[in-house]
Amino acid sequence: PAVIAAVIAGVIAVITLIVNGRRARADRQRELFAAAFGDIASYCEFPYIVRRRRHDLPEEERIRISTDLSDVQSKLNHSRAVLRVEAPRVARAYTALVLATRDVAGESIRQGWNLTPITADTEVHVTDVDLSAVKPYEEAYLTAVADHLALTPWRLRAAGRWLARTASGFLSSRRDPSPAPAALPADDAESETRAA
Repeated sequence: PAVIAAVIAGVIAVITLIVNGRRARADRQRELFAAAFGDIASYCEFPYIVRRRRHDLPEEERIRISTDLSDVQSKLNHSRAVLRVEAPRVARAYTALVLATRDVAGESIRQGWNLTPITADTEVHVTDVDLSAVKPYEEAYLTAVADHLALTPWRLRAAGRWLARTASGFLSSRRDPSPAPAALPADDAESETRAA
């Protein structure tokens, strides 16, 4: 009986250590993933920052904004490297997000530098920046993070999402009794060529 009690106590202690280690690792990674996403959000602010720069101090503003942008770029590269070691699947989604953000927001930053600085409060509202092309990459990153931090394996979660999308598509096609589209003339020409 004493040996059995000692074995049970040892097993419970090992399980407790494993669970606490997993929680600590998940908390640390959660903070890392959030900081990496925050760096993306910071980079996405620069199209607005550049457009709202002060007109009376062009050289100082150029230096200030360029320095801040360089700091954010450095953080993005650091996060990419750390994520590669920490969570490779998440790192792939983050790398795609960084590249898309640099393409979309970076182009908007370049365009902003070519505009004249604002001179009145009424010009503070920026309406020519569209970063919506980054959203799918943000969603993919957040999904990869959620999969990584979840207790269930990511493949199981991905399969569940695929089944939900498939079922949703199936149900929506059953609800929509619209007739099938007519064949295009090019399709008719191809089918006649095949028949001949």
